[in-house]
Formats: sequence, structure tokens, C-alpha cells
Amino acid sequence: MFGSQILEAVIGLTLVYLVLSIGCSGIKEIIASLFSLRSKTLEEGIRNMLKNGDRDLTAELFQHPLIARTARPGDKPSYISSRFFAVALLDILAPPVGAQPRTMQDFRDGVSKLPDDKLRKTLLGMLDSAQGNADAAREKIEHWFDGTMDRVSGWYKRTAQIIIFVTGLVLCVALNADSLMIVRELWSDEALRRVVIAQAEKKVQAGNPSDANTANASLVQVAGEIREANTPPIGWNPTTGDIRALPDSALAWTLKVLGILLSSFAIVLGAPFWFDVLNKIINLRLSGDPPKSTT
Repeated sequence: MFGSQILEAVIGLTLVYLVLSIGCSGIKEIIASLFSLRSKTLEEGIRNMLKNGDRDLTAELFQHPLIARTARPGDKPSYISSRFFAVALLDILAPPVGAQPRTMQDFRDGVSKLPDDKLRKTLLGMLDSAQGNADAAREKIEHWFDGTMDRVSGWYKRTAQIIIFVTGLVLCVALNADSLMIVRELWSDEALRRVVIAQAEKKVQAGNPSDANTANASLVQVAGEIREANTPPIGWNPTTGDIRALPDSALAWTLKVLGILLSSFAIVLGAPFWFDVLNKIINLRLSGDPPKSTT
């Protein structure tokens, strides 16, 4: 019974983390869309690749038909394939003349005119290692772009995590999503645990939340989903003596801040992470007691 009580309290806390994570992911997607974070991060990464003095190669690249047509008119793309990048860059460095095919010497001449020493040496090294094969040179530029985009993806993920943490902190303060308070209430209220367990099982049966699904989540949906679980211990209550009332001592305030910070850091792990955890814990709980014999 004691072990089951711990497991049920953990399931309830995980469910709250999951629902809050879904909401924060949706809000993050809205912020990223409003401020064009993906396209700006992509442009920053390409500018870092193509630093070239006074000549703005990045602007020329985004104006190339192959790149410009991957986004809506007036917008910049949030994704560029490595093949399009390599072809567009070679067109800029050695513009085609009529139907005459370009040679490796044409590419070398175009690269040699670049004022930036680092960029020039990088591209010349790729052309030299291609050993006169234009397709091999293009593939090396593609690999260069892919490697750079792996680091750019890391930039975006760090920015997204900051947004999610700040959003999660605001959400946890607004909803009084205090991890310590939630555990205390789940531990002491068996009826609440049962209802929350039922809600958690519904979440698992609904399937793994993806980033595409969380983009439509809203703060109203988050609060609604949490309240479906028979009003778990979140939210503020002005009634004195209620577990959701404002703290009345320095120790209580310290525990409140700690509990909200724990929830905020947990949200950063993301909805897919908490769904996997919830799924494993529920499976563990269901497989914990062997069926009784009928003989």
C-alpha cells in the first residue's frame, strides 16, 4: 500500500508536468512564429558561414531563386536544404553564362575574388579536395552546410529552452503549480489520487504529444485539462488555512518558491519526455500486482 501510494503520487505529479509542458510548448511555438525565430536563427548561422567583408553574400543567397521561392513573398525561409544552398552559392560565386557549362576553374576564379581570407581558404580547400570533380565539390559544400546547421539547431534549442523556462515560470506562478504542494495533497487524498490516475491513463491512451500537436495548445486548454482531474491542488485560494492560500511565513514562502521553481525546471524537459515517463510509470503500476488464480 505504501509503495502504491508513492507511485500514485508520482503519476499525479507527472501528469501535471505533462499538461503544463504541452501548454508551454504551444506558447513557445506562438512566440517563435510571431518573432520568426527559426528564420532569424537560420540567417544568423548562414551569415556566420559567409562573412565576407563588404560584400553581403548572405543577402545574395537569400535572393537566389532557389532560396527565395522556398518562403512566402516578403518572408525569409526557416529551412534551406543543403543541395539548394550549395547550388545557389556556386551560382553566386561563378554565375552561369548562357548554356555554357562551368568548369572547376570558373569556381576557383570566383572564390579567389572573395575578400575574406578565412572564407576564401575554406572554399578553396573544398574545391582542391574535390580533385577536379564539380559534383564532389558541391557535395563537400553540402556537408559543410549540414555540419554548420547542426550547431545552428543547437542555438535554436537553447533559445527555445529559455523561452519555455520563462513561460513555464510565469504559468506556474499564475496557476500556483507548486510541486511540493501537489505532492502533499496527492499523498494525503486517496480519492484525488484515483481521479488523477484515471486522467493519466486517458492521456497515455491518447498517444504521445508531438511538437505539432502542442502548437495548438493554449493556457485555457491547459487549465481546463488540469481541472478535469477533479481540481488537483493547483491554483490560488484566498481562504486562510487552505493549502492553496498565500504563504504566511518566511519558511512557507521559501518552500513555495522552491516548489514553483521545481515545476518550472521540470517543464523544460518537454511534453514528450513526461509522456514517456508517465507511460512507463503507469505500465509499472499495472504490472505490479499479478492476477489472482481462479482455481
